Amino acid sequence: MATAFHDAGASVDFTSLMPRVAHMLLGDPNQRLSRGPRLRFGNKGSMEIDTSEGWFNDHEADVRGGVLDLIRHKERCDTAGAFRWLEERGLRDRARAAKSVATGPTFYDYCDENGAVLFRVERRGKDAVPPFLQHGPDGKGGFHAARGCMQNVRRVAYRLPEILAADPAEIVFVCEGEKDADRLTAAGLVATTNPGGAGKFGAEHAAPLQGRRVVVLQDNDEAGANHVAAVLAAVDGIAASASALLLPNLPVKGDVSDWLAQGGSTDELVRLAEAVLHVPAETFAIANLMDWAEREPTPKSFRMAGFVPEQEVTIFPGPGGVGKSTFALQLCACSAAGAPMLGIDVQQGPALYVTAEDDDRENHWRLKKIATAIGTTLQDLAGKLHIVSLRGKLNNELATFDGEGRLRPAPAYNLLRATIEATRSKLIVLDNVGHLYVGNEIDRGQVTGFINLLYQLCRELGVTVVLIAHPNKAGDSYSGSTAWLNAVRSQIILARPEDSFDPDQRVLTLGKANYARPDQQLTFRWHDFAFVRDEDLPADTRAQIAHTAAAGIANERFLELLEKTRKEKRAVSASRAARNFAPRVFAGMTGAAGVPEAAFEGALERLLHLEKIVAEGRVYQRENRAWVTGIVRTDRAPTPAPTMHEPPAQTRTLTLHQPAPSTHPYTTYREAGALEGPPASHIRHEPDHAPDQLITGTRTSASGMILAPGETGDEPIPGWDDWSGRA
Repeated sequence: MATAFHDAGASVDFTSLMPRVAHMLLGDPNQRLSRGPRLRFGNKGSMEIDTSEGWFNDHEADVRGGVLDLIRHKERCDTAGAFRWLEERGLRDRARAAKSVATGPTFYDYCDENGAVLFRVERRGKDAVPPFLQHGPDGKGGFHAARGCMQNVRRVAYRLPEILAADPAEIVFVCEGEKDADRLTAAGLVATTNPGGAGKFGAEHAAPLQGRRVVVLQDNDEAGANHVAAVLAAVDGIAASASALLLPNLPVKGDVSDWLAQGGSTDELVRLAEAVLHVPAETFAIANLMDWAEREPTPKSFRMAGFVPEQEVTIFPGPGGVGKSTFALQLCACSAAGAPMLGIDVQQGPALYVTAEDDDRENHWRLKKIATAIGTTLQDLAGKLHIVSLRGKLNNELATFDGEGRLRPAPAYNLLRATIEATRSKLIVLDNVGHLYVGNEIDRGQVTGFINLLYQLCRELGVTVVLIAHPNKAGDSYSGSTAWLNAVRSQIILARPEDSFDPDQRVLTLGKANYARPDQQLTFRWHDFAFVRDEDLPADTRAQIAHTAAAGIANERFLELLEKTRKEKRAVSASRAARNFAPRVFAGMTGAAGVPEAAFEGALERLLHLEKIVAEGRVYQRENRAWVTGIVRTDRAPTPAPTMHEPPAQTRTLTLHQPAPSTHPYTTYREAGALEGPPASHIRHEPDHAPDQLITGTRTSASGMILAPGETGDEPIPGWDDWSGRA
């Protein structure tokens, strides 16, 4: 049970250190068994130590081993800790030095089939440079290590005669060095190696292993792993069977000799070898290139041409309220109906839309509108489009993670898989990741594991998955770890164009595209609870939309210039008769950007009607504390209360020109330029404004709702959820 430390090709024997180590750890012995080296320590002499052979046996704890094992046992540390313990006490270097002095060169003979020596390998020791030398024939019946001495010398496997003479049923152990092969041969096993060290095992060394059972013993380091791979490759197709074996509890850089020195036995070695030979090695699935050579490769197919690749996971982020759910449901409907999506071809096939965001009432409302927009009916979609609402349900996560971060599919995943199989769906939309993923979104391993779980559906069921997600607060197109993007091959992003004042306009962008040109864009608009292209709308509707967009620009410019004049302490008026009539002043300013005075007049009327501005508010205060009045925005700080020297501002009556009612549902008085929220006709009015902010000339219902021209206040509010800030 002597303990050895494998250090850069040299074994350092710690046996001689056992007396000192035992004394340091255990103190004085209680009993000497005889005049020999056997000592007893501890309660009733339960610890037995042989200082000559360097082993111990703790009968009470049923633990035995060598010097390192004793240190690990008493200090409760690992092998590295045992080495540190020796180093701290100056013992490890002493053992190495003693071994270095005591060890001289060793020669290993490589023989042919008849036992004639072909060449020799000299092991010179770790401090020698180089530590190994090959000696070829010197032409005088001996061997030397001169330059070119190995030229034309036949290379053979170590212990070739023993291999050929062994029973063909015996296992042949391939070691990394001659020392290990000799150790196993002395124990009655069949063993071999190659000259030159790790990675030099070639076809000439594999030849005598024809039809044999081969076990390659791996040294516990990176070089050992690489060497095993090279040997297995060399014997592939030659040996009857071959496997690698990394022995248990090997120290770093340890080999089979170290394992035997620590208490391992040849019987246990054979048992472990038989076990690995009888268990087929599991490998990754390897592509059949011969099969590939017989057929032409095919390009990547798409569920939605250019945007959603077939049998992939596409991550689909976008800000809240932009309409991701509507877009995804419409894509599913187009797939089921075989209709194009916004002019883009969609591969026909059953679709499954799973949402944890919306209930059946909301999905019914949207789908009815979508079916009309794409030219189909709910009856035609029945049996082809399948909608599942998980809203209000618990335990919707598709996977969980244990304490070590390993993924475990959850019951919801099995339900999803069964639903896909039952409906035979080919397009799967999951809305959204926040309800289905419960792991740490910045943990790359967990994120990648979750995406791979979805790819399992793609691979095994042949489906395409669209995973709806949300961007993070920093504005990135993903939330959490970049692994969300790294793990998928496709990303599409839905947003409102940054340079547009049209709140209904949308743009779909390829954020990550392994199968198409990145940054490809598709522009369209939200219209009557579905997405459409402008060219697909009637001409009068397009004209109305263009008018609304222009009005939105005018509104935005009006508010920008109003803020500019306020900062410059310039008041503007809502009266045409005034010299500082706001539309006239703004049209002459640089920031007007081409908006004419008439357009600013329209913006003035709209913004007053929407109570975004008031005609007579306090703009700024002069040095004499008198207030200058004019148009002000209602979202500014509350107007200071009047002083005793200043009468209250009078409420002004302003008669506005009211345009004719519009047939377009969200154009006449919608808050143009806003990026979210319902149309103006759906905004609730809270009558708590200060007196100088009241405006006459507007109409409200009994409940306080601001009425657009033509409205009575009794109209239903369909699709309110589309404007409630949800996707």
